[in-house]
Amino acid sequence: MQRLAVVISAILHPLLMPLLAIVIAFNFDWYLSGRLDSQQEYLIYLVIAISTMAFPAINILLLRWYGMVTSLEMPARKERVAPFLSTVFFFALGYYLLRKGTLPTTIFSIFLGCMATLVILSLINFKWKISAHSAGIGGVLGSTMALFSIHEFGNVWLATVLIICVGLTMTARLVLNAHSPSQVYGGAVLGFSITYLVVFYQWFI
Repeated sequence: MQRLAVVISAILHPLLMPLLAIVIAFNFDWYLSGRLDSQQEYLIYLVIAISTMAFPAINILLLRWYGMVTSLEMPARKERVAPFLSTVFFFALGYYLLRKGTLPTTIFSIFLGCMATLVILSLINFKWKISAHSAGIGGVLGSTMALFSIHEFGNVWLATVLIICVGLTMTARLVLNAHSPSQVYGGAVLGFSITYLVVFYQWFI
């Protein structure tokens, strides 16, 4: 169970979730499918991958190298402050680069929802250790459900898979003793709520 929980935590790592949310939007939302050519889509994927995965991962490795975090899991709440805040910066950089292009508003709102979730997670982390894993996959579910609502389509299989992923992620974090039940539930509710609202109302800056 421990090994399986580690694998699930790695596959559904929060840094992968913004890219997953955008991939789902482009491949399942009829409104977005075909709006951009493949080269534009790949460029968007590249910007998001670099700003939300590559740069934050390198930064965390450097923090580990300099002893600012004891492990990549960052078990202590205080260890998460620097990685969380620096990752907010990289997310903001990615959002700034995306805003340079003429893209559907939905893309901006999905990314902004992910970034807003991270900002609130960072603020909560000053007082309470909340599950970023649960917030990440909860955010993907939230953005997807919002797309169902605003573009009037549905996909039962996609929704089911995402709900299962939320459950698996929460269970994995509990099995690994990384969080308490309230921390994983709180993260999932937070991620779902913020991304759903931002995407549903098409907010962007």
